[in-house]
Amino acid sequence: MTQKVVSHSFKGGPGKSTVLSNLAVSLALEGKNVGAIDLDLAGPGLHVIFELKKDEIKYTLNDILQMKCAPLDAVIDLTKRQRLKKGRLVFIPASYNAEDIVRILTTGYELSIFRKALEEVANAYDLDYMLIDTHPGIEESTLVAMGVCDTLLLISRLDNQDILGTGVTLEVAKALKKPVFLVVNMIPPGVDEKALKERLERLFDIPIIGEIPFYTDVLRALSSGIFILKHPEHDFGARIKSISSKLLEVEKNG
Repeated sequence: MTQKVVSHSFKGGPGKSTVLSNLAVSLALEGKNVGAIDLDLAGPGLHVIFELKKDEIKYTLNDILQMKCAPLDAVIDLTKRQRLKKGRLVFIPASYNAEDIVRILTTGYELSIFRKALEEVANAYDLDYMLIDTHPGIEESTLVAMGVCDTLLLISRLDNQDILGTGVTLEVAKALKKPVFLVVNMIPPGVDEKALKERLERLFDIPIIGEIPFYTDVLRALSSGIFILKHPEHDFGARIKSISSKLLEVEKNG
């Protein structure tokens, strides 16, 4: 059964898409079949991290949701491109055309179409995981994603706005009865990670499955490519692998 994991943040800027894209590759490196979907319809960006050019994208999630193409038509297989010798990675981008963005945000879409598309892609590629990147904040697409997911992965910085917003998102997740895990990203130098984890777990009463320091190297990469593949010895990769291992453990334990 495909595990649907939604990556979300209340505010923009905590590195949500970077974490999700590298996590997708990390799971594939563990031999899993993984799908990544860009549901940030207002500000898509995963195609940039995956280094896809305009002429390589024929159809998008927008086309699927507006029934302009079949779900499988929009799938891009990135396995060979990312030189993955184990597992598989497929991707459905969102449109970054201004007219497409305005149209989908204005007209909306049917949840049933999105849910059916996920099932069709998951079955066609025998996916173990489907990672869904969302738009920051609480909006319709966020609620749609939370409604279909098995697990919600919250990405937060230590910024007071992020911490407050994480609490708000948790209330929504609790109402939908979804399991939630927290990843704290961009931790400033000098912060005691163990003490931080204990404090946040007491504050939110949810498991912290990842603590990622602020890395200037990751920031300097400017979202160009999958960092853990380009810099396999960097500590960021070990942090991402730790998160993927914990997700695998969650799946194993049911």
